[in-house]
Formats: sequence, structure tokens, C-alpha cells
Amino acid sequence: MPRMKILNSVERGVFESPPIFNSAERKRCFDFPAPLQDIATNLRTTTNQVVFLLSCGYFKATKRFYSVPIFHPRDLAYVSDRIGAAQERIDFTDYPRQTMARHQAAILEFYGFRPFKPHGRALLAAEIERLVQSHLKPKLIFSRVVEVLVRDKVEVPGYFPLAALILTAINQHNRRLTATIEALLTPQTRGMLDALLLQEATEEGSPPGKTVAYKLTSMKKLSQSTKPSKVKERVADLKLVHERFRLLKPVLEHLNLGPDGIQYYAYGVIKPEIFQLTRRGAHERYLHLTAFIAHQYYRLHDNLVDVLLSSLRSFQNSAQREHKDQCYVRREQRNDSLKTLVGFLDHGILETLAKIKGVTKDSELSDTEKVQRIRALLADNHIATSLDADQIDELKAAVATELSEDDYYLILAAKSVRLQNRVSPILKAVTVLAEPSARELRQAIEYFKLKDGAIDKTAPVEFLTPEERQAVSRDGRFSVSLYKALLFLQVQSGIRSGTLNLEHSYKYRPLDAYLIDRDRWNRDRTMLIERAGLQAFVDPHRVLAELDEALYQQYLTTNAHILDGENSHITFKKVGFTVSTPTQEESDSGSMQQFFPERDFVPMLEILATVNHHTDWMEEFQHWQQRYHQGRPEDRVIYAGIIGLGCTIGIRKMARISHPLSETELENAINWYFSLDNVDAANDRVLQLMDRLELPNLLRRTQGRLHTASDGQKFEVRVDSLNANHSFKYFGKEQGVSVYTFRDERDLLWHSLVPSCSAPRTARAPT
Repeated sequence: MPRMKILNSVERGVFESPPIFNSAERKRCFDFPAPLQDIATNLRTTTNQVVFLLSCGYFKATKRFYSVPIFHPRDLAYVSDRIGAAQERIDFTDYPRQTMARHQAAILEFYGFRPFKPHGRALLAAEIERLVQSHLKPKLIFSRVVEVLVRDKVEVPGYFPLAALILTAINQHNRRLTATIEALLTPQTRGMLDALLLQEATEEGSPPGKTVAYKLTSMKKLSQSTKPSKVKERVADLKLVHERFRLLKPVLEHLNLGPDGIQYYAYGVIKPEIFQLTRRGAHERYLHLTAFIAHQYYRLHDNLVDVLLSSLRSFQNSAQREHKDQCYVRREQRNDSLKTLVGFLDHGILETLAKIKGVTKDSELSDTEKVQRIRALLADNHIATSLDADQIDELKAAVATELSEDDYYLILAAKSVRLQNRVSPILKAVTVLAEPSARELRQAIEYFKLKDGAIDKTAPVEFLTPEERQAVSRDGRFSVSLYKALLFLQVQSGIRSGTLNLEHSYKYRPLDAYLIDRDRWNRDRTMLIERAGLQAFVDPHRVLAELDEALYQQYLTTNAHILDGENSHITFKKVGFTVSTPTQEESDSGSMQQFFPERDFVPMLEILATVNHHTDWMEEFQHWQQRYHQGRPEDRVIYAGIIGLGCTIGIRKMARISHPLSETELENAINWYFSLDNVDAANDRVLQLMDRLELPNLLRRTQGRLHTASDGQKFEVRVDSLNANHSFKYFGKEQGVSVYTFRDERDLLWHSLVPSCSAPRTARAPT
């Protein structure tokens, strides 16, 4: 088995070499306390004194020791000058191993650290095993291991002891998994997995020479279409995968891969070609295929729930829009009805009542005369006589109908049939987990599945509001279409709020499934809080009190500025106030043209190469596999992939215009080395460099405080995508997405996300 390379030669050289200090760092690290200086003074030779102090300074910075001959000359000269030693008297050959061991033991004791042997191996065993089970990249495991050693005050050893521990843990983990596969897979499950690597049978009537796809190839990609026919195909696929998943479930439970492990081994099936997969060892191949079945089962659940949410969102928006249009059309009718009713009340009743009141108060009239005049007034009221009781009831009913929400429920019922073609198969296929607060909704879903969607008036209605129950059973008739529409909308609300979840899913699991295991939290709570640097937030009452006091003081400051007239941007009105944005002051700064190249255009390749020279972002493009892979592709291949994808040129066209780059070489690099984690890590390197530069900080309005902002752009999508939606305002009859970018005032783009264009605008950047 080839030895795994965690760090490349350059990174390993940096790790094994003493740190390079600037002047400030050198003064800080080689500023020794009196006890260390006393130990150095009592050493026998000048060489021992200098090497001892150099080792102290380097250990103070990196918590590890380095070989004697590789000390940096500037550090050597600095320490020699501090103790007044002549460099020509320093002889590194006169520094035996026994002396070095004694000095290192003294340094460890002074700084309160323990030696790596024997404490380090016992400390790292459980930590490395946990990290390996999470299937993190070996380089990330390596850096985490160093952090653990420093945190627990254990000496950091050289590269090879740590690499050997990590490699041993990975090999043991893989041997455990393959042994589980070998012991638990039955002949039936082995045959089922082997069948995935066979070509599908040709259909009758297909033309000769037609390429026959493998079963596995047809399962790798999922459709993003919301068409009912495509949805039913994926529901059928889910049923087939469910049968395979059911057979493999005992094996998966013993493997205990977790979501990260399932994805890692599943990509061992998704990324390679069929011939590459068949060349693997039998047990390793079965391991990857087993994980692929589970991965596909999870993905199909997520895909179908995405379709459900997308269809319901479009259905709800369409119903609300149609209801609004009807309200606009019938507004004039409503106004006429209200005018007629108000006129009847004003002239037909109120005016007559006023006259009757005047007659009753007339003291000159007798009671008989008052009755006669009242009868005459009522007889002269043409409006009252022209409207009988039936007409008044009809008028009131018309106004009440105009002001009610019954039309909205009628629209939902009318549009329900089209929605059922998409949502009903999904709801019958997936298995949901419900929180206690959604018990009634879960009962309705189980009834819907039990009846296979053919529900009747015996369906449970406890999950509906009183108004919805009345609408469903209006006039003694049970509206099945409206019931299903309301059920689907409640399911949508439950999934979004987290009261409905999926057991086998990546995106819609219960919240506790994404958190640290409860047993581990109870066991390692203090250590986990310290590792995350959250000690200041342990007491929530104190944190909330501090935030409340800070907010109150800010209110006092803001109000004081307003009362003193210092805030000229706020204007008070009779009701409320307005805040105006201050105009930008004109700058008298000169042109910066002299600092830029004379050429009008700078090649993208030159920009990428320059940034890579200062950040080494390309080192983050690592192979997906932890082992069994060659080194990273040539830089030109990575550059071509970045430009081809980032500038939407496309892989094939980029390969044609990039000589002598082949399309196969470019596709292989993108397939194995381009991932979201790699791209994020490369971006982080660029951001770290920009954060260290002085020029971006000149754009900050207030030192010590960083302001951020977020905004979105609309992009049209011409292929089926569950993340895209129709928006006539931006795309006409097409569909698209919103791309939100988060920047700070230094123009550092530190986050981005791509929600649907119809999703609520709730994305906000912290300030």
C-alpha cells in the first residue's frame, strides 16, 4: 500500500522548518523571562546556551522542537547578541543528542507541556478516529491534530509521526468497514449490487448499434423537472431504491458511516467510470456501492421534497394572484353595492327617522296627529317602499360575499387537481417524522397514505383551522379537492418550520440530527466550548443582559444626538419620521491611473497566477480520494477549469481554445479536484491575504468596527432546476434564481448563496 501524502514537499518543508519571524515577532518570541535566562546562563558552553534559547523561542511560537542545524541566521544572530556570545564560538557539532533531550525536557517543564511520547499517542487515538470517521481530508485532520496537541499542552512532533498515526487510523477504519461488508453481505445482496454494474437490456425496436447504458449510470443524476411524468418516474425510482436500501439497512447500521461517510463513499461510485469501479477489490467495491444506494435513497427524498415545496409555492402564489385579480375586477361591483346600501340607509331610513323624531318632539301636535304624520312620512318614503325584505336580504348577502374569503377557497379547490398530479405521489412515497405539535397533521398524512389518496368525509380535519373546516364542509358537502389542497399547504408549512422531518435525508432531518451527539456533549461539553472559543457565551442570562444594556445605551446616544440637533438626517412628521441618506462628499484625491498597468486589459490567467503566487490557493484543490491518487494536475489545467466554469465558457469550448489541453484531461481534473469545499478553501486563502493588506483597511469608516452589506442579482436559468422559479418581472416567461453576495466595506466578498427568486428576502448580513 503506497504511503499517503498528507502534505506535499513544500508544505512538509515549511512544517519541519522553524518559523520565519519579522522583527516584532522575533522580539516577542525571544524575550525570555528571568528563570529561562538563569537556566541558559548555567549551561556549560556557548553553543548550549544559544541552542537552548533558540529552542525556547521556537517552542514558544509553534510548541515544537526543530533540528539543530536549520536555525535561521537572523534568529541566531539576534539571540547571540542578546547574551553577548560570539557566533564563531558556536559549534553545532558539539551538541550531542543527550544534551538536546535534557534541554527539551527542561523547556517542556517550564512551559507546562508534556512530551509527545508517551502522552501524544494516547491523546490523539480517539480524536483521530473520530475525525477519520467523519471522512475529513487528511490535511484537515493533520491541522486539527496539531490544534488538539497545543490545546492539551502536549509537544507537537514532526510530520512523520503524525502522518503515521493518521494513516494507521484510516487503514484501520477501512479494514473495519471491509470486514463488516465481508461478514454481513449475503449472496442476495452481493448479486443485487453486482447487477448495478450490468448494462440494461435493449428495448424492442431500438435501432442497431444503439449505445446501451449501465443501470448505475442512469441512477447517478436526478432530474430537476417538476413535470408530473418526471415526478412519477422519480417516485418509481424511490420505490426501487427503497427495496435495495431495505436489504442493505442492517449492513449500513453496522457500518455506522453517518451522512458524511455515506457521501464520501458514494462519490466513489459517482465520480469514476464504470471500468474504474469494476477494477476495485470486491469488498471495497461493495462498500462504495452500498453507500451509493443509501446516498441515492437520501437524495431522492430531498429531491422529491424539493419538488413538493416548489410546486406548492407556485400553487400558492398563483392562487393568491388570481384571488387578488378577482378582487380588483369585482371592486366596482362592491362599491356599487355599498353605495346602494349606504343610500338606502341615509335617504330611506336615517332621513325618515330624523323627521319622525321631529314630529314626536312637536308639542303642538296631539298624539293622533303625530301618528297620522308619521304614517304619511312612511308612505312618502319611496326608497323604503321600493325595497322589500327579499331585496334587502339579497343586497346584504351580496355585500357579505364581496367581503368574505370564500372565493380564495374556491380557487384552491379549482387548482387542486393539477397540484395533486405532482404532490400526491410524493406524499404517498416519503415517510415523515412529526414533532408532538404536529400530531394531528401526521394523522392526516397517514390517513391519506392509507387510503392511497382516495379520501372521503371521514378524513381527519383536526389539523385545519375552524375557518378551513367550515370551508371544507360547506353546505353539508365535503370538498375533497379543497381538503387535499389545504393538507398539502399544511405539509409545506410543517416542513419549512421543522415540525415535519424526514428520517432518510440530507436536508430535511430533525434539528437534533445536525447537532453534536447528546452523549458526547454531556461528556465533552467543556472541551467543545473551549475549542470553539465560546466561553464568554456559556451563561445566556449574562450575555443577554450585556446586550440589553449595550442596546439601551445606544438608544440613549441616538436620542441625545437627535435632541441636540447633531443628527441632521432625521426629519419628524405628524406621524412618524424619515431618515435621509447623506450625500457623498466630493473627493479631491488625484487619479490612481499611475498605479495600474498601461494596458487596457489584464489577462485573467495573469490575475489568477499572481494571486496564486501570493496565496497558494491552488493547493486547496486536492483530490477527492484520501489515498490512491497521483499529485495535483498541472497549474494550467486548474486555471483552465476555473476560467471555463467561472466565465461560463464551458468545459468543451475551453478545452478547444486551450492548446495543448485535452478535453479528457480538463474533465478529469474538474471531476476529481473541483468541489465546493475546495473552492471555499481557496477563496478563504484569498480573503486571508486581503485581510492582511493595509489598502483595504483604508476604506473602513471606523477602525475596530466592520460594516457589511448584502444584495442580490437575478440570473436566468434555461435548464430544469428546483432552485429556479418563474418571475415575470425579471425573466418574462422564463425562470431564474437570485444570487446574494455578502461584502464588507473593504470589498471582501466573504459569503454568497443562491436562493430561489421567489423566496422571501430574509437574507441579511450581520453588522
